[in-house]
Amino acid sequence: MKESLEERFASIEPLVNANRRLVHRGRYLTASIKVCVGDSPFMLEIRGGEIHGIHRQSPLFASADLVIQATEEAWAALWEPCPRPGWHDLFALTKRGAMRIEGNSHVLFAHLQYLKDVLCAPRRRPAP
Repeated sequence: MKESLEERFASIEPLVNANRRLVHRGRYLTASIKVCVGDSPFMLEIRGGEIHGIHRQSPLFASADLVIQATEEAWAALWEPCPRPGWHDLFALTKRGAMRIEGNSHVLFAHLQYLKDVLCAPRRRPAP
């Protein structure tokens, strides 16, 4: 059975929390990040660099520090073991028009490498 993009996204929590170096890199980040995988919204709760939950249903009027939206094609390409040029990075996808990043720019830029590594974590899993 083929693994869906939503299932791959949900794999971020154990992948990140098992990576002590990555958790250490994000130790100063506590944030709520809304991530849309195509039409499927998720709320990613980060506390001290650890993922404390990925929720499919966010509470009514829940706020997010960042909102990251991308097409299913963009997420699938980003999570390939060796992504094609232009599909390999959050900013490359934004430049291409396949991803939008909105919200608190300080959160984004102060924790940029951590956030890139978190959102690329499914790349380390076998492709569906």
